[in-house]
Amino acid sequence: MSCFSLSEASTLYHCEADNIGDLMCGPGQYLWPEFNRDLPFVPVRERLDNIIIGGGQLFSKLNLVLSSIYELNPSAKVIAWGVGLPPAGSHDKRVREVTQNFALFGTRNYDRREQLSFVPCASCLSPTFDNVGQPQHEVIFYLHRRKGQPIAAPKSAPVLTNARRSPQEVVDFIASGDTIVTSSYHGVYWAQLLGRRVICLPYNNKFETFQYQPTMAEPDNWRSKLAASRRSPPFLEEYRAINHAFAKQALDIWSG
Repeated sequence: MSCFSLSEASTLYHCEADNIGDLMCGPGQYLWPEFNRDLPFVPVRERLDNIIIGGGQLFSKLNLVLSSIYELNPSAKVIAWGVGLPPAGSHDKRVREVTQNFALFGTRNYDRREQLSFVPCASCLSPTFDNVGQPQHEVIFYLHRRKGQPIAAPKSAPVLTNARRSPQEVVDFIASGDTIVTSSYHGVYWAQLLGRRVICLPYNNKFETFQYQPTMAEPDNWRSKLAASRRSPPFLEEYRAINHAFAKQALDIWSG
């Protein structure tokens, strides 16, 4: 997927965010770094022709950003990539109204795969997943820096938050645990990509939208879930292939 026939594409996502999950969501940085321009996810103030709206929970702002794009360029070809949506059965009418305004729409919600293209978060394309070590710890904690309830991790257990840091540091950390206890969406996602056991401490319903449901727990009962924690099959290459196939669809639309 190194060939790109157009002069420029722009990816709108949370590229100025203060957490690593949002920073790794933009697909252009992996697929077309020489042609892609990363832009913050705010109303657009310049004419853009070929646009990706990148991954993450962007649903509440999609209409605002999309209308700003079309106001300056009614013929823009806008593609949504791995965007997080409300779970199926919630806000379905609004989801239909918003998604129909895109040239192509892909969502990370596996539960909406019958209506929309399932395209898992593009962070799976990061080369940081290519060479990871074996687990060094039985249990580690990867926690959202500000969301979710506090948890008292054992003093002996490694702990990291999703505050802004390097992708390599975070992936290496997650790879170091055999079981990851996490309150981060991407903590669940990346641990599953590596085939680790996951115990999820959910703080909203986006954690219900994975293809493979993690073991759910509360901060005060995670220990009791250890024996039942699930290890999903490693699907890194499968998810990368889905993203590359979606990229081909994007190129076909942009070149048409």
